[in-house]
Amino acid sequence: MVMGAGAIGSLIGGLVTNSGRNVAFIGREWQVKEIRESGLHISGLDDLCVYPEAYTDPIEADLIFITVKSYDTETAARILLLREESVVLSLQNGIRNEEKIGRIMGIKHVLGGVTSQGALLLGPGHIKHTGDGRTIIGELDGRITERTKEIKDILDGSKIETRITTDIKRELWNKLIINVGINAITAITGLENGYIYKMKNLRELSRRCVREALKVAEEAGIDTDVREEDVLNVARLTAENRSSMLQDLDRGRKTEINEINGVVVALGEKYGVKCEVNEALLHLVGVMERAIE
Repeated sequence: MVMGAGAIGSLIGGLVTNSGRNVAFIGREWQVKEIRESGLHISGLDDLCVYPEAYTDPIEADLIFITVKSYDTETAARILLLREESVVLSLQNGIRNEEKIGRIMGIKHVLGGVTSQGALLLGPGHIKHTGDGRTIIGELDGRITERTKEIKDILDGSKIETRITTDIKRELWNKLIINVGINAITAITGLENGYIYKMKNLRELSRRCVREALKVAEEAGIDTDVREEDVLNVARLTAENRSSMLQDLDRGRKTEINEINGVVVALGEKYGVKCEVNEALLHLVGVMERAIE
């Protein structure tokens, strides 16, 4: 089951459906109606149409992908229906989702994950696969388990290249730092990711955001392996992608700014690290959200 049939959820669920698995999408009525009537069309790197089940309310499932926005994590977790053996895999932005889900559903059910796949929601029942990247999953306690191997096999078999890690917390921070250096900048400028790599002033802005985040990670005892140039390289490799935060503003929706740059600012205050650039971006995106309400 895919809880959250937006761009990434639809891409993951669509590719798994295409591999022959039985997948149910849980989403909003406009998305569910189109998928039921005409299927899910994936264009871009892939060109296919699949016909998963689709509902507005959760059903029981062995494997549940949570791909809702981070601010909806607790709401989604409260309405999930679990079997004893059900596994809940978060593929969301932010570093606190697994903890939120675990408090509600029981931590034994929860796995962490990050993905570099790029997707753009073009309209009801239609997404564009804009970038092919690796997906990383792992147990919160670092063990390599049979269930992580089984999920890797499912994803690999769906053309979603996946790696198992023994340190998912570090991978969540790595993804956070990449998002810190890209998402808010693209949301404010209205530009695709590639402009951060192409334009000198945006490159420097990204570097300053990342430096602050890396200092916070260091103070928090997190051994990250992402650096400023790595973030710029991601922007280059995903040049045509419109970040999820920019897509949210495009559609007049709330963004995940509080779980990305906002988390860096909050932890910076906790550890005594000045995060002036991230704080400025936090406030600017917040103003843009309020302007479109």
